[in-house]
Amino acid sequence: MNAVVLRAFGAPENLRLESVPEPRPEPGEVLLRVRACGVCHHDLINRRGNLPRTHVPAILGHEAAGDVVEVGPGVSGWSVGDRAATLQRLSCGRCAQCRAGRNSLCRTDARFFGEEIPGGYATYLAAPVAGLGRVPPGLSWEAAATACCTTGTAVHVVRTRGQVCPEETVLVTGASGGVGLQAVQLARLDGARVIAVTSSPLKVDAVHAAGAHEVVVSPGLDFSAEVRRLTGGAGVDVAIEIVGSRTFSQTLRCMGAGGRVVVVGNVDTGSVSLNPGLLIVKELEILGAYATTSAELDEALGLLRCGEMRPYVSEGLPLAQAARAHGLLERKQVSGRLVLLPN
Repeated sequence: MNAVVLRAFGAPENLRLESVPEPRPEPGEVLLRVRACGVCHHDLINRRGNLPRTHVPAILGHEAAGDVVEVGPGVSGWSVGDRAATLQRLSCGRCAQCRAGRNSLCRTDARFFGEEIPGGYATYLAAPVAGLGRVPPGLSWEAAATACCTTGTAVHVVRTRGQVCPEETVLVTGASGGVGLQAVQLARLDGARVIAVTSSPLKVDAVHAAGAHEVVVSPGLDFSAEVRRLTGGAGVDVAIEIVGSRTFSQTLRCMGAGGRVVVVGNVDTGSVSLNPGLLIVKELEILGAYATTSAELDEALGLLRCGEMRPYVSEGLPLAQAARAHGLLERKQVSGRLVLLPN
């Protein structure tokens, strides 16, 4: 089969199309014909070698969708022809965290597609069924592939972790990316006032179209004064922090009393300094958000299928152009999500 193989960490050009043996589904797995696979910043971090659980050679890609072409031993409930999409990572379904509905915190089976499990930059993928959701009829492969990591993440950060309420004011950093556009859309859908931040004036229209009430363009990412002005000095109730270390201090300055900061991204994998006094006097909450759960993926697929939310797939590229996709993303030339189309 064809697959994009990373044999050395580093530049996008290290992603090269090769012919490799087709995988066989082992017990508890099905074989998917990959119809689409999203490309996100996590893939860039992975390619650079900043995720310790990935070892080369590797096949990246945790946003895959396709149809089942073979069912492995011991698998029940799945049949050839079923439509499936991957979660970012697996969970055991039995530990205390899984029983509490917090599958993303499972440590019994924390394997991640594109890291310990060969991912979706390939024509076929052997996928453990514990890491799959069912794609409803009529939903495009591109939307299905990106549902978990964009729409599902938005459900996780806006509803599960952020618990955004109607009439609250929500700040979204990195608002023009795949997760950002979905977070903007869902916060608006749930009745919040949305202030979005982007570094590029070329992406303002896309962010407004997603539902942002105000868009702050800040190439230097020094946006806190403008956000405070837009809120009459009160600050925001919830911040969805997608960029991470580069914007974290500015985001904290945007917070109103009792605000909640949901940290879901750290594009540069950097560290931040934090003055505990700011948390104390404003009684701020800082909440981590890791991965979409099975229930959240089902919710996301339902939102997309019924049209309450729409996907933001900017372009579909042949599998051989994986390196180009990474380059476009690194140069911030993408609004929404790029997908690779292996077949």
